[in-house]
Amino acid sequence: MRKLIDLTGQRFGRLLVIRRVECEKHGEAKWLCQCDCGNETAVFGYLLRSGKTSSCGCSKHDETFRNKKKEQSTVHGGRGTRLYRIWIGMKNRCYNPNAAKYKDYGGRGITICAEWKNDFPAFRDWALSHGYTDALSIDRIDVDGNYEPSNCRWATAKEQRHNRRDN
Repeated sequence: MRKLIDLTGQRFGRLLVIRRVECEKHGEAKWLCQCDCGNETAVFGYLLRSGKTSSCGCSKHDETFRNKKKEQSTVHGGRGTRLYRIWIGMKNRCYNPNAAKYKDYGGRGITICAEWKNDFPAFRDWALSHGYTDALSIDRIDVDGNYEPSNCRWATAKEQRHNRRDN
């Protein structure tokens, strides 16, 4: 028979061992633990010592929640925001022949760089690191150039009025 290792008072992740509660029929000790979240749970000692159990289950829930939020922000992130609508508007002007302004953009050969075309997070990251605010809109520095990082900026309506093909 194995010697019992007293785990009382020891911490394993989010769990603090309070006391031994029972032994399983094969001699495995179970320990009552207080989780940092406030829940109590009984855990086999070997699961605590091996690191396989380090919470009452709340950390798994937290991790699942974080992964779901990350997935949502990656897949759906930004949808419905002004910045997302700007990105969609650029794509429509450049690639949708039915778009109202297509003839002035895609119809003239203006495109979106590969880095942004199908990757909203890449566009969003550039925008946020280059001064995007809701008070500004995207402006191509060279009005005959493409939508790409080196040819775009965030500009006020006044700045945009001064940067037109007919000026």
